[in-house]
Amino acid sequence: MRVTVAVSQHPGESSETEHAVENRSRSSLWIEGRVASGLGRGAQFIALDWVRQQLRESLGLTPFPGTLNLEVAPEVFRSIFDRRTAFQKISDPSAPHCPGFLCRVALQANGQICGAAYVILPEMTAYQDVLEVISEHNLREALRLQDGDRVELQEVSE
Repeated sequence: MRVTVAVSQHPGESSETEHAVENRSRSSLWIEGRVASGLGRGAQFIALDWVRQQLRESLGLTPFPGTLNLEVAPEVFRSIFDRRTAFQKISDPSAPHCPGFLCRVALQANGQICGAAYVILPEMTAYQDVLEVISEHNLREALRLQDGDRVELQEVSE
């Protein structure tokens, strides 16, 4: 299944579709949202030793210490969150009841592409309308992003 997030760079642009979830085909899910500043909780999660260790061991990934936040409508967030158990799971060995789930994605924005990133969905999240994306790179810098910028995110099969 593919997941696409398109984030509008222009306020007011296609407001009816900003929060759309559309199953364009059996293998394609299309979503729109907006780049937004976060609360810093993603960075705190990524900084945990067990998270960094599991990301290195299972994915060969040493993540940038922060996340790129993509605002989506609550129903859009819920549709992806409900699929989380189909994604790769990481969990603290001392607290396996509170895992995180990773979906590999490619991002495109401002003429730039980052082909190796992951949506991370912690089981316990403060958000009901934000997808957090991690990568080895500072995605805001790599894709030249600011709050409100347009981003396309597509699930990558492993």
